[in-house]
Amino acid sequence: MAYYHFTRPGYVESILAEGINRGEVPLSPTNIYNAAWLTDDPNPRRQQWIYGTDKGAVRITVELPDGEADPLLETWMGLAERMGVEDWWMEALNSAGGHSQERWYVYDGVIDPEWITKVEML
Repeated sequence: MAYYHFTRPGYVESILAEGINRGEVPLSPTNIYNAAWLTDDPNPRRQQWIYGTDKGAVRITVELPDGEADPLLETWMGLAERMGVEDWWMEALNSAGGHSQERWYVYDGVIDPEWITKVEML
């Protein structure tokens, strides 16, 4: 299964060299979890959180070797429940993200550069 990571153009070189090794997953307005955000939706227009930023200028396609069986891959909603994210914050993020939180994933490890199958400037 393909997953997509949207990012800024300035990050592409380091991602191709080191992989996707960091990310900002907001567990609250003040608590950030370091992990890579992924989605199974390739359409940048449905990634509403990127509007007004250059975070959607690049779409990186990722194929995890173990796919959905990878123990480091978790749904956003699963992580949020496990980490005790408050309902009001979940709704705020879901609203800001175009009401598509069921399509969001978090990878709690380094996404190896070899798993990147495509980089597209949008």
